[in-house]
Amino acid sequence: MSLPKFHVYIEYANAQEKPAIRFNLSHEEIVRTFATPFLAGKTFLFCGRLLSPAKVNKAIIFCSQETADRLVLPNREEVAGHKDKKFVMDYILRGKVKGVQVCTEKFLAPAEKKE
Repeated sequence: MSLPKFHVYIEYANAQEKPAIRFNLSHEEIVRTFATPFLAGKTFLFCGRLLSPAKVNKAIIFCSQETADRLVLPNREEVAGHKDKKFVMDYILRGKVKGVQVCTEKFLAPAEKKE
């Protein structure tokens, strides 16, 4: 049995910038390179860019047993090669991509609800 692969989706606070996804991270990599600095409010490297958590509007972590290049959308397009990352995340969040589970809460504390 292979270890799960973790994937991180980020929407930037600047709406002009397109969202990005890092694929096929190990549990150790996601904790060390993303979750720990993100939760501490420190800068982290993401898709070749040094980012501050303040510049992140939304972060979603999802996992799969398969590598990202083997994950497919219901229309048979590849998840990893798709140009529209928001479109891909919409399908993942609705549970429409087989073999993918959203696990953001495992790494990032849920945001407190304001009353």
